[in-house]
Amino acid sequence: MRRLKDELNVCGRIVLAAVFAAVLVIPFVLVSAEEKKADGGKKVVAGKPIANSIGMKLAPITSGEFLMGSTTEFGRWAHEHQHKVLLTSDFYMGVYEVTQEQYEKVMGKNPSQFSKTGKWKDAVKEIGTTNFPVENVSWKSAVEFCRKLSELPEEKKAGRVYRLPTEAEWEYACRAGSTSVFHFGESLSSSQANFDGNHPYLKREDVIKGESDEKLKGPYLKRPTTVGSYEPNAFGLFDMHGNVWEWVSDWYSPVYFKGSPEKNPQGPEKGEKKVSRGGGWYYFAAGCRSASRYERGPDEKRDTDGFRVVFVDAKKARRF
Repeated sequence: MRRLKDELNVCGRIVLAAVFAAVLVIPFVLVSAEEKKADGGKKVVAGKPIANSIGMKLAPITSGEFLMGSTTEFGRWAHEHQHKVLLTSDFYMGVYEVTQEQYEKVMGKNPSQFSKTGKWKDAVKEIGTTNFPVENVSWKSAVEFCRKLSELPEEKKAGRVYRLPTEAEWEYACRAGSTSVFHFGESLSSSQANFDGNHPYLKREDVIKGESDEKLKGPYLKRPTTVGSYEPNAFGLFDMHGNVWEWVSDWYSPVYFKGSPEKNPQGPEKGEKKVSRGGGWYYFAAGCRSASRYERGPDEKRDTDGFRVVFVDAKKARRF
């Protein structure tokens, strides 16, 4: 009942959005400001990822600036204030969301509900879930995972200290040089990401024309799926839209980005809830937009929430 109540609350918050939608060390690849994508963003090229001691792949993300947030997107929320952000350090980000297998290697347990022993085991009884994203993880547990991963002997030897991405780092990595609603472009169907395929996202001009979203409707898996099942973005990152919501380090505030620092924003100093990004398997496409953000208590655990990690190589980071 609690889960149903939570989902009903979520649906209530995004009903307007639904209506609108219907109507380490390898050299980093530099971003050239002279190369422009079709959507007006910067062209980026995926660098070669590294693999750490537990088999986790991490891709190099080159520092730079971008416009964070949104202005006129259908389904946007008022707290998506658009503003310029400058990230001054390169970093590595997980190519995939942290998997059940990786989480268990580090933490000694698998809390996922969509697993062989989880609450929804019948939904995956004939599916291997070791490479599903771990879910049912609180923000605090995600932070503890980062701490324990950093303490592994091979990681300490390599000088890799893991953490959750900041909200700005997450959106910068998700956009990968794009300025469109999704890193895929202006529309999204469930052939491109894992979300409720009954509620795809139409291009703005198609909504204005009154076109139906039937042509974009697709499968609704009603569960997470194997990481990397869909096409990656230009940085080589998978599942930045959908699958599971991803915890970031920031405390949540609806007004922080109205006056946040342009350089390396870290989020409010304190708060009651933490931010999650990217949308999830049960969500509408509008909630999976690059600018979409949501808040949850740091102790909350849901079968829709997971995370990915980052680390910064201080010796090799290029700074402005």
